[in-house]
Formats: sequence, structure tokens, C-alpha cells
Amino acid sequence: MNYSFEEIKAFEQERQLVQQKLARLRQAHIVETDESVRFKLEYDISQLETKKADLDKKLAEAYNLGTESGQERLREKINALRISEPMGRVHLVNCNRGELRHRFEEGFDQRQQQGAMNHYYFLSACPTQLPPSFGERMVYELLGELLDGSMNAVYCRFDPVNNDRVKLEKLPLGYSAEKSQEMFRDFCASYFAWDDKQEFTAAIAENRLPLARYKYAVLPFYIRKSDWKPFFNTYFDWIAEQLAQRPKGGPTLLIFIVMYHKKLHVEQDDKSREILATVDAICQKHPGAGHFHPLEPVDESDLGDWFNDLGERNNARIQPVLDTLVESLPPAESEQYQASKRFNMDRVEIVQEIAFDLYNK
Repeated sequence: MNYSFEEIKAFEQERQLVQQKLARLRQAHIVETDESVRFKLEYDISQLETKKADLDKKLAEAYNLGTESGQERLREKINALRISEPMGRVHLVNCNRGELRHRFEEGFDQRQQQGAMNHYYFLSACPTQLPPSFGERMVYELLGELLDGSMNAVYCRFDPVNNDRVKLEKLPLGYSAEKSQEMFRDFCASYFAWDDKQEFTAAIAENRLPLARYKYAVLPFYIRKSDWKPFFNTYFDWIAEQLAQRPKGGPTLLIFIVMYHKKLHVEQDDKSREILATVDAICQKHPGAGHFHPLEPVDESDLGDWFNDLGERNNARIQPVLDTLVESLPPAESEQYQASKRFNMDRVEIVQEIAFDLYNK
């Protein structure tokens, strides 16, 4: 539910008064010896606790980043920052995951040195950690560096309704390995805009996967844990074997396969363990493949550093942004924050989106 700025302030003031009254009554209850008075104090305390719980619920709704009122509170704090560095699409996804980024760069360099034309990156993570954003960041940062910031040499679909970000495609996956192969052929024909008469094997032999005028091409897929099929490794072997037929000297193809496992950074069930083991085996078999998991929540300090890198040097102005984000967290995430001072990436990305929109308005 959305609340106006005035309603939120009134709730906050009322809660503060209730908290003050509760503190006085609880102290009085400790020292009071008269049973009748103690009974009255207990009743009053119970009433105020109920009122405070109601106010906490209303404020939790108001602070929720899924609501306009919650985002407006955060927007107000971010708007007070002094952001002086230019913000591009990379700033929607580049809050630090330093260790994984280092692993990706090392693997990328190694594959390039080995002359690999096809790279495969599996990203296994909980949806709350936004694994597609990590792959997207690697596209923007790594390829941007190699191409002097130009994305014109990279073939990829972008989503015009989502800040022209990399568009994630559902991995073609049917009821059998053979049906999945057929779906993959059809997908490639559409994705790369082949002529209707262009046969799949011939297109690969002519290096039309990807289109030859690009230096790089990106195929970003996703698959959910519930979509997993036992024949996946057979299907992937076929994809890798088909793409291996491309002539040397053509564009480098980067395939990202995001694999959604709910709460993977917290626990693993038997199915998740089976899937992870299968993907690890695939990566051992195919030298062009790498597996990244799990993606962990983001340290609070990383978000502060992100604002520092954008030109806001004064942490006293950044802290209200972080505090507002903390206030917006649902109970389970609030407990996580209190224990580790970490945010789920889906929360962090809302902060990044608001900052990006404010800067580019």
C-alpha cells in the first residue's frame, strides 16, 4: 500500500511517542509493588504494544521498495548526494562482486589465449542475488574495456523497456534432447535473423552464428531449477559440438546460462546438488566452460564504495541512504542484515536504478 509523505511522517512521530510511553510504563512496572497498579500497567503496556505493532506494519508497507512511497523515501535521500561521475548502463549492475569478477577475467583471458571461439558461463544462484546482472556486468565492463567502450562490435539483444539492458532469453528446452535441439535451431534462426532457407549446419559452417561482422556475440539464457531435465548434459554436449564446427577467425561467442536456484546461498537440497554436480562435470569436460556459484549478498560497505566511486566522498550523506534501505527490508532480510551487514542484490539494484534514473532524467 502506498502512503503519502505526510502520512509516513505522522506514523513515524506516533511510533516515537508510543515507544517513549512504553519505555516509561515498563520502567514503572519494574519498580511497582502494588498488584492492582501492576495489573493496570500491564494492560496499558499490552495496548501500546498492539498499537506499536500496527504502526510498525504500516511503516513496513510504506518503506517497502516495491511501493512508490518506499521508493520515494529512498529517492529523496539519493537525490541529496553529490554524484559527479557519469552514469551508464554498467552502473545498474556493477556493485562489487570482486572475487567472481576476477575469476571471470582470468577464465576469459585463458580461453582467449587458447584461441577458443565459444565461451560458456554457467551462473547458478538464488533469484534474489540477480545472477543475470553479473553476466550483464561482464558484458559491459570486460568487452567495453576490450573495445574501448564501444558496444557496436557486440551482437546482443537489448530491452528498450528496461533501460536498454541486455535481454535475457529462456533457454530452449523441450521434453527430450532431440526436441531441445530442434528448438535451439529455431531460436538461433530467429535470434540471428537468418534467411528462412538458411539451414542450421550450413549457417554454422558459414560462421553466421554469430553474424560475422561482429567481433563478439552474446547469448544470455536462463533456466529455472524446476525446468531441469536429466538429459541436460547430452543437450549441452550437442550445442558445444555444433558450435565447435564454426571456422576459425570468426567472432567470439559468449553464452551465459543463468540457473535459478531459490536460496542457493543459504542451503542446497538434493536436486540442487545434483544440478551443480552435473554442471561442474560439464565444465571439466569442455575447457571453454566455467561455473560461477553461489552469488552471495552484497556487503553494505560495497554499496557505500559504489557511491564513493560516483563522486560522493562524504559518507555522512551516504549513510541516510543505507539507513533508509535497511528500514525497507522485510523481517528475514532484516535479520540477515543485522547478522552480516549484507543486502540481497535485488535490493541493491533498486538503489542503483533510482540513482541512474535521477542522474539521467
